[in-house]
Amino acid sequence: MAYPKVLVVLTGDETDQGVLAQGADMVRPVKGTLYAVYVITVDRALPVDSEVGPEAARAEQTFMNAEASVQLPRGDFEAQLLQARERGPAVVREAAERDVDAVVIGTSCPREYGRFSLGKDVPYVLEHARCLVVLWREPPARGQGRQNHFESRSTGGLHSAGILSGV
Repeated sequence: MAYPKVLVVLTGDETDQGVLAQGADMVRPVKGTLYAVYVITVDRALPVDSEVGPEAARAEQTFMNAEASVQLPRGDFEAQLLQARERGPAVVREAAERDVDAVVIGTSCPREYGRFSLGKDVPYVLEHARCLVVLWREPPARGQGRQNHFESRSTGGLHSAGILSGV
């Protein structure tokens, strides 16, 4: 899979390395551009451009780690910090504005009320993005398959990525 422009969604969690590696592998053969976005969700009670110091610092650290690990030529990696009410629509809008060929988004093994759930952002991107969408899912920690999303942590091993939608 080679694509000239790929958008990766970073969240500062254990999925970032897999998402970055997948995105870099997709642009590398054609010397394309990898765009990374980190979306800070702002509560509706606050202005969307509110000061988000600690979260912005976390995003900047995530971008520094990403740039160091992505191993692409200078200029082939761009990072963008976004503030929005919802992550999904912000990702879809950014993908459309940059006219990317693919979006790579990650998830761990989340559970809501004891059932597997992708939350609301991943399904939104899958439904509304007008390009290929690749979902990177971290495996559950060994012996932790039915644990709550917030308690589950990846212990390494095999990861899975799959193409879930495209135009």
